[in-house]
Amino acid sequence: MSNPKPSPFKKLFETKEEAQIEPELPTEPTTESNVTQTSTPPTPAPTPSEKSKRGRPATGKRSDDAWIGRTYYVKRSTDLDVEEELLKLKRRGVEIDKSELVDFLMSVWVKWQQGENIDLLIDEFTPRRNYKSD
Repeated sequence: MSNPKPSPFKKLFETKEEAQIEPELPTEPTTESNVTQTSTPPTPAPTPSEKSKRGRPATGKRSDDAWIGRTYYVKRSTDLDVEEELLKLKRRGVEIDKSELVDFLMSVWVKWQQGENIDLLIDEFTPRRNYKSD
């Protein structure tokens, strides 16, 4: 009869059991007495939550709870016209992006639906001055 081959899994389990046994800490003799002193274990590395976050700080609309992302379809010609007008405003020193414009127009529309006078709201928003010529 031949000897059966040892199971490869048996060796795997044996090494796992050996790893679970706690290793003894090295001891260092003290010079003052015959007492041996165990060295302190190394301090653990900081956890990921303690590390500083990578990348830019979240300061835009995407990270602001007051804003919510939505997708709407707009005619290409309207979008181009809006871009052109926003660029004109930017050249005059008025900074506004499309999301702020859409938010303002939608809020004015809701107030108009509720019966408020939107002429006052639009006059506050637009830098355009309406002059009556005599």
